[in-house]
Amino acid sequence: MALVRFLLVLLVIYFIGRIFSRFILRSYVKNMKRNFENQNTQYSNKKEGDVTINPNSKNDKKFNKGEGDYVDYEEIKE
Repeated sequence: MALVRFLLVLLVIYFIGRIFSRFILRSYVKNMKRNFENQNTQYSNKKEGDVTINPNSKNDKKFNKGEGDYVDYEEIKE
């Protein structure tokens, strides 16, 4: 009897979780859509040919100056 009660409670929790996850997922998708539309309208207001520079993009190096020289190489199979 305890096993049946445990399985029933587990099943109820599962269905309640599915219902709440639908609402959460739906609101998350709406929020992402709104953010995408805001970004899209922000860039569509510019004239064709205008040059914009994004200050957030940095050219980060993956090595420290004290580690020596970095040599970019391409592996060649013989």
